[in-house]
Amino acid sequence: MFPMAIIRCIMDIQFPGFEIFAPKIEVAWTALQRRYASRITDAELDYLFACLVLGLTSPAYADGDPLLHFEACRALVGTKLLPDRADAALHTVPTLSQPWVESIREQLESQAAKMGRALQEMHDLNDDSAADAGPSEPGRPANSEEKAA
Repeated sequence: MFPMAIIRCIMDIQFPGFEIFAPKIEVAWTALQRRYASRITDAELDYLFACLVLGLTSPAYADGDPLLHFEACRALVGTKLLPDRADAALHTVPTLSQPWVESIREQLESQAAKMGRALQEMHDLNDDSAADAGPSEPGRPANSEEKAA
């Protein structure tokens, strides 16, 4: 797997909002693993993760090119999954081993979309405050790490 620093550099260039989503993706993957890994298949876990990423990023990409949104999702899912697993998670719905997995998927995607809207609003607010800030006034953080914190 690629070192996270290289992936983040690539992602910052291709998908400018990457730094907003990366910390949430990291936390989400860890939480999904802890909560569900022992109860469902790897394919189901990957699928839940991909759906969560889709929900999280949907508000930011709602008015844009759907292909760009899909590629952003692929890149974000790819930060945690190997390419073949990421592609499978994004292209197929696995056979569900437990009947409750679909309701969990719906909840995760919905909650992630709410979080995505909040992140989008915060990001838009930061953009507006930076545009209003003069040269001596504090505006947006200068680097990705400050924004993500």
